[in-house]
Amino acid sequence: MFKKIKLNNNIKKCKKEIIEIEKKRYRSQANLVEAILTSKDPNDADVDYFNRYTQKIEELRVEIQEFEKEIGKL
Repeated sequence: MFKKIKLNNNIKKCKKEIIEIEKKRYRSQANLVEAILTSKDPNDADVDYFNRYTQKIEELRVEIQEFEKEIGKL
């Protein structure tokens, strides 16, 4: 029972972190879209931030799936 509570808390923590990272990613995403719409080359820093934040979000989603699998086993 304690393990299930701990896993649920970890899931909540990951979801909250995803929301925070998505907020950071919005700025670089907006700059990338603007560059595409104006037919300009996107800033390398914006591309790097976007890719880094996206990768971290995907890693957190995998963690959430693993926590949910563990809960399912209990």
